Amino acid sequence: MLRSLFGPDTVTSMLRGGLEETTASHRSIAARVAGASEASSNADFSGDLARSQAAQADLEKDMAELADNQLRYEAEARLLRAAYDRLRTAVGGSNG
Repeated sequence: MLRSLFGPDTVTSMLRGGLEETTASHRSIAARVAGASEASSNADFSGDLARSQAAQADLEKDMAELADNQLRYEAEARLLRAAYDRLRTAVGGSNG
């Protein structure tokens, strides 16, 4: 019975997996953004303009991905919290 509530094929398990994936993605994107920030602060301003523009475009893309990833994480966290609240209610516990 517990396996049907907490097993690998349950909604809560899938949501936890989603949280783990978004956390890993967030770390990866944040590392790219941090690397771009360090590179831009140490950049030689006599460098190639095209390279600089490409780096800026990549940074903007990474920042958009970071924002999207954050929204996904927050949504998954809310869904997981609601699923656990339903389980708590189902077993006779309180919601608080």
